[in-house]
Amino acid sequence: MTVEMQHAPLHDGVQTTMPAAVTAAERITIVGAGFSGTLTAIRLLQFAQSPLEICLMEREEGYRYGGLAFGQASTNWEHMLNIQAGRITLRRERPEDFLEWANEEADRSSWPLTWQYHTFGVACVVPRRIFRQYLAERLRGAVADARPDVSLRELSGETIDVRAEGERYVVKYADAGPQGAIHELPSDRVILATGHLAPVQAPFYHQVKDSDRFIADPYSPDAQERFGAVGPDETVLVTGSALSSFDTVVSLVHSGHTGQILICSRGGHMHDTYPTDHEHDIWQARRPPFLDTENLTPEAVVEGIKAEYAHLRAEHGPGGSGSAHDAVFAERVMKAWEPYVIELVSRMDGADVRMLLDRYKSLIVTNRTSTVREIGSVVRDRMRGFNGAPKTVSVVAAGIQDMRLVEDGTRIRVVFADRDDVIVDRVVNCLGNNTDYERTGHPLWSALVHGRKFAQPQSKTHRGIEVGQHGQLVTADGETARDLFCVGPMRQGDETTRRGRLGAFVFSIGTLRNQCFDTAMEVLRRVRSASDGEQMNIPEGIHHCLTRSSDWIVSDLRLRAKEADVERLRHRILSYARETAYPHTVDLLQAEDRSEREKHRGILGEDFAQFGSALAREFGLSAEQARRAVSLLATVVEKHAVHNLCDITKLAGWDAQYGDQVKHAPKKDA
Repeated sequence: MTVEMQHAPLHDGVQTTMPAAVTAAERITIVGAGFSGTLTAIRLLQFAQSPLEICLMEREEGYRYGGLAFGQASTNWEHMLNIQAGRITLRRERPEDFLEWANEEADRSSWPLTWQYHTFGVACVVPRRIFRQYLAERLRGAVADARPDVSLRELSGETIDVRAEGERYVVKYADAGPQGAIHELPSDRVILATGHLAPVQAPFYHQVKDSDRFIADPYSPDAQERFGAVGPDETVLVTGSALSSFDTVVSLVHSGHTGQILICSRGGHMHDTYPTDHEHDIWQARRPPFLDTENLTPEAVVEGIKAEYAHLRAEHGPGGSGSAHDAVFAERVMKAWEPYVIELVSRMDGADVRMLLDRYKSLIVTNRTSTVREIGSVVRDRMRGFNGAPKTVSVVAAGIQDMRLVEDGTRIRVVFADRDDVIVDRVVNCLGNNTDYERTGHPLWSALVHGRKFAQPQSKTHRGIEVGQHGQLVTADGETARDLFCVGPMRQGDETTRRGRLGAFVFSIGTLRNQCFDTAMEVLRRVRSASDGEQMNIPEGIHHCLTRSSDWIVSDLRLRAKEADVERLRHRILSYARETAYPHTVDLLQAEDRSEREKHRGILGEDFAQFGSALAREFGLSAEQARRAVSLLATVVEKHAVHNLCDITKLAGWDAQYGDQVKHAPKKDA
């Protein structure tokens, strides 16, 4: 169907294609236009094959395209991504994409002089604001390259409810205008990309939470302004020692602060700093022997982890027979242990899992990742001082009992459990964000969990919500919600139980872009197959293995044939999937633009048709049986290709593969 189009530039110049009249197009509403929402919209625009209207809703314009981590409102030009430039592409299938954009396409007119003439290389750091621009410009490109009957509509407002109405959903939102008018948006499918919940409010904040001396959220839209109001000589207490505390120090230094900063953490744990020549690596580690214990009590787990860590350190760590740098050793061990975390969590009682995650949260978070030098050195250098430059950052390893205003409300007394009180001028909350969806304080999630019963807290970890394999919400009665999906931090508990991820890696760039790609492709599959029952009943998980997929397709055909003929058919389908269908599907997914995608889609469609005819001839299948086999095979192969493209272990050596396509910075810039 051809729909008349009109164009209107909205939000930082992103050209938004809007239909004058939407008729047969399905509507997908994405709630949240931060990193996850924007990237999901990009994927939908890239791969949609039928009339589609994508509505992208955002309540806070300063977070649009960037969210908390990369948004215009919550960062300054000194905030860097804690990952190298060569690893931050939006498209797993094109690892060189960010570097090509940054070095050849990006509009640098608004960049500070420091960055206007910078050549980005694989190992470079990247200001977060540049990453936001990358997202916005890639969204604009996806809109321009989409099919004429696929459109993007950007809306401003806060979503307060989603209800089912017949076969569709209705998204209820309050617009961003002064009157806050309420609107309803009928939608065929909804993807929730609402980002993090509000920051944790510890009980000891009770007496200071309303004071202008207390910064409750270092990423709020007005946070940079509030950091600028801190006097240069004031003493600042930062509660928590994770990456947000490093961001806070960067914000204070950027605002001209030169006074004392106290970073308070119960255990005193701090992120280390990557060595200058650091390269990410993926280890293989043996299955920890303590997992053979029949009864995995918390005590047995803690002691077993300590023993295995000591074994690996002796074998691979600094001072042992291996060569891993001290700053990256723990991170590599925790990455190698991800398969065993999945087993561990599945075998333990949920209450014990939550207790361990709570008790060792700081240790896990700070050991799961170090910081790039451009972030870490801001803190570490000020922790030791230099000749003529005093030490201004200290770590306080203590538990806080209370805080109260003193000296006519101009200062704050901090009371500790096991050390003397301190009096500071400001307190910054860096305890992280709430992860408990039982008690969110968020109108939409409260409605979804308690009112509509469309969602439930993640059962094993109680972090985030329970979801299906592709991000489908799991309802209160244990069923997957129809056409209601989510991407982002609300899936962190699932990332731990399904993939073994811990710490910040439950919502890292790599994790979220995998979610966005996989969920978008699953949503589009459902758009294509809405009236096709056979497509909707493909078992979860079989696409991880083409052998299992082929076995299932053959069994689904329910053939009355000799076992030898059935086995020959199974082998024929598997061989075709591996040698022809899968490579062609990867070519389609890796295509740079719509014309190339259409070319590969045509090749793939013709090839599948020929294969179906060959199956009918060779095995005496009916036309319907051959069609069914090919239809199911096309789906599971696409799902298999998406799964593999999202597997970081298959891209560990991309630098060598794409070395001639990217610009490498000189060593001094690394």
